[in-house]
Amino acid sequence: MEELTAALTVLEAPFRTLVDDSEWAHASMEGMVLDVGTWWTADAGTRLSPQVTFSVAFSEAARLQGAVYVEGYLWLDGRPVAAAWCGKNDQVVYGPRAEAYLGIPLSPHFCRRIQQRNGTAAVLMSKHPKLLPLLRDGLPRGAVLPGGRPGPRSVGA
Repeated sequence: MEELTAALTVLEAPFRTLVDDSEWAHASMEGMVLDVGTWWTADAGTRLSPQVTFSVAFSEAARLQGAVYVEGYLWLDGRPVAAAWCGKNDQVVYGPRAEAYLGIPLSPHFCRRIQQRNGTAAVLMSKHPKLLPLLRDGLPRGAVLPGGRPGPRSVGA
């Protein structure tokens, strides 16, 4: 977990001073995941996929009772990888194999709106230019669902 947090902090660093001066909510998608994301755990019950598949993770979350679609970063082979998975409580139910998972559980309504507008399967991890308002203003009310364990920047917040 510490490696993933450290790597995302390094990736966010070049944008942090710009954001601090402009009062944007988040410096980058890495910063948004550090600010809003929660930790998830894979175990023996996790259905692991060999690759990151945003559309399948979204379908699995819709199919499984009480599950949520999560986008964020996972720690794999010594580096952070943008990914999506299906989670329930704080467990990864379906997703790629990784050493650590830090992501934002997103509401289906918010996901569909962004996917339709941007034409991408990924919601936050697409790096689409139309996502800049989310960095400036933060995620809209109702976009984030409960799930996971407190993230790196939520402690003491």
